[in-house]
Amino acid sequence: MSKMQFLLIFMVLAMVSPAPALAQDAKMSFFLVSMGPGNGADLGGLEGADQHCGTLAENSGAGGRTWRA
Repeated sequence: MSKMQFLLIFMVLAMVSPAPALAQDAKMSFFLVSMGPGNGADLGGLEGADQHCGTLAENSGAGGRTWRA
């Protein structure tokens, strides 16, 4: 196997291998919500939206803070 073939195989394998997960910053100040409560856009007003954000934050390990929608 030539050096060029080896380099090509190495580059292809490097591109398709999964990237390592990055640790979350403990100073996180916001997050994006990608999962609704199951009622479409009916979050129950701002109180319901805040509660939903708090629940998602708690479930993801980012609880202990007040999260607002």
